[in-house]
Amino acid sequence: MRMCRPLLALSLCAMAACSTPHSKQVRNEANDRFDRANTQVLYDQALQSFHAGQFDMALQHIDKAIVRFPKDGAYPLLRGRILLEMKRVDLARESFAKAAELSPTAAEPHYYMGIVLQRWNELDKAATEYAKAAELAPSQLQYVAAECETLVAAGRLADAEARLDAVGKTFEFSPVLDRVRADIAGQRGDLDERARWLATARLRTDPSKAQQLTEEIAATDFERGKWSDCIMSLESESMGDAGKRPDMVRLHARCLLMLDRPREARDLMLSLRGQSDTDGRNATILGLAAMRLGDTNRMIEAGQSLTQSRPGSADGWVLLGVAALERGDKAEATRLLSEAAAREPSRELPRRLMAQANPATPVAVQASKTN
Repeated sequence: MRMCRPLLALSLCAMAACSTPHSKQVRNEANDRFDRANTQVLYDQALQSFHAGQFDMALQHIDKAIVRFPKDGAYPLLRGRILLEMKRVDLARESFAKAAELSPTAAEPHYYMGIVLQRWNELDKAATEYAKAAELAPSQLQYVAAECETLVAAGRLADAEARLDAVGKTFEFSPVLDRVRADIAGQRGDLDERARWLATARLRTDPSKAQQLTEEIAATDFERGKWSDCIMSLESESMGDAGKRPDMVRLHARCLLMLDRPREARDLMLSLRGQSDTDGRNATILGLAAMRLGDTNRMIEAGQSLTQSRPGSADGWVLLGVAALERGDKAEATRLLSEAAAREPSRELPRRLMAQANPATPVAVQASKTN
């Protein structure tokens, strides 16, 4: 029996030795679970503060979480997003790089790295990061779209098209990618193709979200001289209240002028009276419509507005001069048109109008007086 005790002791020692690494691993895993559970509270607080726009507080919470549990890539990822909103882009990039290191199969760190690089106008590098995100999460449309949009912005149209073709079956009916193809066509100057892809994208988009596409279709129709089509888009239900925005009203009025419907254009522009017009764009279109109609009151209104908002331009003085001509005051017309010619000596219109106001004086002589 005495002979068995040493053997028993050796056996127990051997068992203890064999179980030590496993026990340590179990303890470490238990500690990790405990640390992660405690740290998750801080992460949730950081996320809540982030969504509430309380970025300083969110940063404090997530920094504490990272100190307590530095192994989780989700924590530096959130930290990077917070820093990005705070416009601390360099630090955000460092956090996204750390997140990618800790979570090598996660797509989001590469996506946000792409956003940082795009802000820095490093478009080729940004496209590479977006491509990596798309490779890691091939079913996520936003990553492919970001990659293709960045390739287009970088002027790599053939690469963008090749990528769109490669994912065509996966995202066959995506209005987002139709919109990218429209941009490619636009950069190539093919306005008809651009309009076709925009129309396709609008058909595939929820009508409640089609406003932006409708605006772009209208602008494209104007560029390609489809004035009636442009008006149809601007008057469509998908525009909603956006059709009353000053830029859309101006576009509508310009179409009416191109269709030789100045009265409608003038009345439409009068709907913008009382709104700020610091750059004179409203007054310019109102004045053109009024000049076509011979409406001296509106010409004077637009001309006075333009001489104040754009005193270095000839436009306001031309309108006032034409109004004076309409009233038969040739002396005043000559004076006002001389002001116009003095501001833009290379423009022919003021000199031609001056010749009408004072036919006895040769145009060349009048031009020499105003230069």
